[in-house]
Amino acid sequence: MLKLLPSQPALTVGPWVSPLTSFFLLLVRCGRRIRNSSEKSDTSAIIGGVPADIIDFPWLVRILDKGKHLCGGSILSEWWILTASHCFKHRNQSTLEVTDGEGNLDTENLMKIKVDKLITHRDFDSWFFTDDIALLLLKSPVNLGVHKVPICLSEVTDMKRWRNCWVTGWGITSEQSAGAVLRKVKIQLIDWETCSYMVPMLTKNMLCAGSLRGGKDACQGDSGGPLVCQKTTNKSIWYQLGIVSWGVGCGQEKRPGVYTKMSSYLLWIEKETARSQRPYKHEPDSGYSLLLSPWAILLLYFVMLLLRL
Repeated sequence: MLKLLPSQPALTVGPWVSPLTSFFLLLVRCGRRIRNSSEKSDTSAIIGGVPADIIDFPWLVRILDKGKHLCGGSILSEWWILTASHCFKHRNQSTLEVTDGEGNLDTENLMKIKVDKLITHRDFDSWFFTDDIALLLLKSPVNLGVHKVPICLSEVTDMKRWRNCWVTGWGITSEQSAGAVLRKVKIQLIDWETCSYMVPMLTKNMLCAGSLRGGKDACQGDSGGPLVCQKTTNKSIWYQLGIVSWGVGCGQEKRPGVYTKMSSYLLWIEKETARSQRPYKHEPDSGYSLLLSPWAILLLYFVMLLLRL
């Protein structure tokens, strides 16, 4: 049985970007977080994961439809959210919102951003889940900063270049029970040739990740969320390699999860965002040359707060 996965989490909003914020964003760029948690984790339940702190995944957002959780997504820029096309079948753009993944969705003061434009890939196939990628243009920008950071994208496709891969979500934690909190699970990338023997209808624009022994996977409620990894040569920057798309069941043995392969869609993203007059362009091989320690970022954050007083 195919699992159709929707999912998750996070942001605050501001109607404009101040000069101080602009200066701050020159220093704090994609894929960096202020806290580097230990990579060690008791991988138990997402499927086979543990509770996660949104601070550790500052690019995560939660997409709502009529106030209810629909899917996850990731911040590409202050205007753009990256997610999966299959989340929006029979959905109305006017009822979509993006919000912080923390707290109860019924909270009155929960900050939400309305969606101005929904762009699904024109070749998306709801039967075979090909080209399962979508973009959301927001009506007002995300207030980027210490707690909200864009994710990096990369052209690198060699799996040996990647390490420490995680998927996060508010989806169900088994094939029967629903999840109530954000969870994370560390998973392994699986080469395409190996995966193609186990998973039907796999295309070259899809990426497999999970555990061949089962027990670690995304599931219903996690769709659209990012699969993020670090390069073997850089432990400070995070990159999104995939979008949670589909799979056969959840966490089954020799049935890894299937993700939209981000490196195949970099030009599509740039063309669509430029067409909407809010252009996004990833850095060559992504990442940024100016690297700051978490303490330096915190210091800059407090300087900003003092200057605003």
